[in-house]
Amino acid sequence: MSRGARRAPIFKRDADCVKFLSIMGDVVERHAIEVHVFSLMPNHYHLLVRTPLANLSRCMRQLNGIYTLWLNRVHDWDGPVFRGRFKSQVVEDEEYLRILVAYIHLNPIKARLVTRLDSIAWTSHRAYLGRDSAPDWLTLEHFLQLFGGASKLNEFVRSVRNKAIEYPEDFDPETGLFGKKSIERRQARFNEPEGSLVGKRAGRLAERVLKEVCELTGASMPELKRREMGPGANPARRFAAWALQRGEDQTYRQISRILEMPYSQVAKLLSKIRRDGATGQLKEWIERWPARIPRI
Repeated sequence: MSRGARRAPIFKRDADCVKFLSIMGDVVERHAIEVHVFSLMPNHYHLLVRTPLANLSRCMRQLNGIYTLWLNRVHDWDGPVFRGRFKSQVVEDEEYLRILVAYIHLNPIKARLVTRLDSIAWTSHRAYLGRDSAPDWLTLEHFLQLFGGASKLNEFVRSVRNKAIEYPEDFDPETGLFGKKSIERRQARFNEPEGSLVGKRAGRLAERVLKEVCELTGASMPELKRREMGPGANPARRFAAWALQRGEDQTYRQISRILEMPYSQVAKLLSKIRRDGATGQLKEWIERWPARIPRI
């Protein structure tokens, strides 16, 4: 999140928003970041991004710097446009990521700029619903996969608006940042020990799915975790990732831990299958899987 200096407007007209998003496209292309969600407000903006190269500061410096130069020239201003350094927070928990999607998309309603969630506003929400063309640089696949489609994403955001789903108690609605206690509490749940009730049940579910995967593919458990490089490498491992998510609704983070597979690889693989479909051996296994989904 980045706010205007002295809380002054940084987007005074639609042309300013258009220019900012154009600069964002250049930043995405140059620095290989992923922008998943955005909201442009009169005096601040919110972004939900992933930086595989750990280069967020460099990206923000280019984004805010170039926009500042352009805005000062166009409006005949002088001096800083933004108030100090941007605010950011690393969020890995998928439940909190859902909350952030809703929070960012609800900003225009909170500020009473619009009254309806589907109204035209400078956010990514209508792009997720397919009502606006998404910029080429906007990554939609991850959260469409996480929510289970555009309608469920929209339903979740509405539930947050109607307070059927509440923000965590130490969530800051001004900045969109979670308090330290929330992050620590969620991290503790995420790292449930294997001996706990939650850990045991999740382990049993994953074990049953992987056993079915081994029987169908002919691969052993160690082979499912074996890392191979190149397109189409180790199809059994890729199929196991698909089966864990499809069969027992495991999160990307859980699949990453179970298969000892990078989180980014899991997200990219499952998004690609959802978007383009499977091919070859992987497609054959997926077609044979529905009748073999284990039940506990």
